[in-house]
Amino acid sequence: MSDAPPAPACPDSRDDELARLRAENAEQAAQIAKLQARIQELEARLAKDSHHSSKPPSSDPPFKKPPPKSRRQRSDKPPGGQIGHPGATRARVDTPEQTVIVPLEGACACGRDRAELDVEVLPERRQAIDLVVRREVTEYRTVSGVCACGQAHRRRFPEGVSAPVQDGAGLMAFAVSLTHDQHLPYQRATELLNALAGLLLSPATLVAWGREAAARLTAPVAAIGQAVVQSAVAHADETGLRVSGALHWLPVPCTGCLCSAPPP
Repeated sequence: MSDAPPAPACPDSRDDELARLRAENAEQAAQIAKLQARIQELEARLAKDSHHSSKPPSSDPPFKKPPPKSRRQRSDKPPGGQIGHPGATRARVDTPEQTVIVPLEGACACGRDRAELDVEVLPERRQAIDLVVRREVTEYRTVSGVCACGQAHRRRFPEGVSAPVQDGAGLMAFAVSLTHDQHLPYQRATELLNALAGLLLSPATLVAWGREAAARLTAPVAAIGQAVVQSAVAHADETGLRVSGALHWLPVPCTGCLCSAPPP
């Protein structure tokens, strides 16, 4: 007996084979159309966010923002300062921290050194404003004395000055501003302070200062929150931020009608 496979069955006619192929093509076309419709539905669902659907802002992808759109109207005026604009300049201060008298230099045509001449200071003044960042150390020392009645008295150190060497309130406030207001990373803020003032700070120190500032602001923040809740008009929103690689949402209630003093 031969082991050869049986020959495939031949179609009854070419018309039958053509009809079968057309039916298969129609079935595949219907399946492709169904899959394309499903893909479009999924893409439209992924494109939805809180800006053009009923989805909450917390469901938006992290840090997804629409492209910025300027509300400024185009003008036919050239860029820069316009003709007739009064302009603005820095005002001269009356008591500068330093005054430099620029001396004469070089030699006169006769050969005499100009630095040896009797000079007068001219009335024209020019000032340069600069920023000087330096460390300032304040040392506190107390006194003692004896009254005529024989009672001895000794002055205590000011409140808050409790260690032989400690960081001042101004330094702590500036560091907290760098990390919590300017959003500078703790490591970079530490490097900046150490480079500017020659301090030996660590990121852990800045973290502790931030926690201390937060504890001091607990009561004012609570009073502000109550004032926002009791205000006639308030706006609520939320913003996304990354914490340890995970997405977190921060609700933010605010109002433009809150006065400086919280309501009773």
